[in-house]
Amino acid sequence: MANKLKITRESGALTISYSWWSPAMWFFILFSVIWDLFIVFFIATGAGLFISLHLLAGIFITWLTLTRLFNKSTITVDRQRLTIEHGPIPWPFSKEHKIPARSLVQLFVSTSSVKVNNQPTYDLKAKLDTGVEVKLIAAEQDKQLLLDLERTVETYLDIKNDASFDLGNKDFDELDLQQMKEQLEQMKKLKKWLPGSIVKQMELAEEKIEQQARGAGTTGVPYAPASAPSRPAGSGRKDDDFFRRSATTGARPLPLPKHDFTYPLYYAAEGDAFTYLGNPYRLGRSAQIDWSDNHITTGRQLEVLPGKGGEVTHFYAQNERDRWAYFEERRLDDAEVAQLGFTGEDHPLRFNNGDERYYPRDEQQGTRYLGSHQQSIRQFIYFTTASGTQFRAVKPEGRPWEVYVMEVVDSGNFEAVGR
Repeated sequence: MANKLKITRESGALTISYSWWSPAMWFFILFSVIWDLFIVFFIATGAGLFISLHLLAGIFITWLTLTRLFNKSTITVDRQRLTIEHGPIPWPFSKEHKIPARSLVQLFVSTSSVKVNNQPTYDLKAKLDTGVEVKLIAAEQDKQLLLDLERTVETYLDIKNDASFDLGNKDFDELDLQQMKEQLEQMKKLKKWLPGSIVKQMELAEEKIEQQARGAGTTGVPYAPASAPSRPAGSGRKDDDFFRRSATTGARPLPLPKHDFTYPLYYAAEGDAFTYLGNPYRLGRSAQIDWSDNHITTGRQLEVLPGKGGEVTHFYAQNERDRWAYFEERRLDDAEVAQLGFTGEDHPLRFNNGDERYYPRDEQQGTRYLGSHQQSIRQFIYFTTASGTQFRAVKPEGRPWEVYVMEVVDSGNFEAVGR
């Protein structure tokens, strides 16, 4: 990875920053000092309007030099949005962006139309679900830096890389042995922030490549998904109105985990053990929701039991555009539900929670499978621009509203036991 990248991961967000400084800036510093001294000398000798254009050029060169000395770009990624900021010195040619994470389909690097010293530069672009391509970082000379940014963000957001967008125009499966080794060498530098499960998978990939080199192994793709966990039949308990055991009748099969980067909690079966924030848990009851939506296909309500005392925790997992997002949630009691305005069949068009005003996203319709039972439901996710907290309002047919308050959870907080 380019040494310029500084990566930190905390509070459910990934932060990547890099300085605009490069060794070429020594020339700009020297040039701007000489140019500015030249301008000062002629102004002092009474050059007047003759020097005005040179003065403007000197201001621009000094401004450019200062931005390269002190500025940095910061990319912040969480399950809600991707934000790119530049500073502290304003520079109008580097745009800032705030893009909803759910709309990101692919990141890729392309050749820019700008050349510096007759050398090519590169753009980091994002393809959105609307088909629009957004230029995130423009005219960057360090191609490897942009490729590392692309790989880091896609890994964190669980976006499958589509190599047809990239400069090389090769799929990973087509890489030869030497290219696989180079990819692994680059990925090694991500170890300090990646979960332990992907580090283990990288080590296994290295072993396979070594076997290939010796002719002792079988040909295969290094980052093959882990084998899917078993799904034992549930007990069919009926003591809860919105949870049953893991087995469901009539529900769509859950998609197989595509990688072993993080523990696939959405796919866990009753009794499966894992850790959350380093503490042991096992999966209790669950309910699956199949949505009639092309983008949001599946949801799963999960009851998580602590391994060493503590309280039962509930999560909601939702598959949107082939990516699983996780939320820790708490169900509101009847008084809280009524206070927010959920009465009868209709849902409120907005409600206040303290000083924050919440609005609903588009209605979701689907079927919730409760063991051997199923029910038609409507769902609204309420959001506010002032906070990451959301509310999930569920209306089962013929039953009262269920409302949950949700907080986004980083999927990297889940780990398989022993990893």
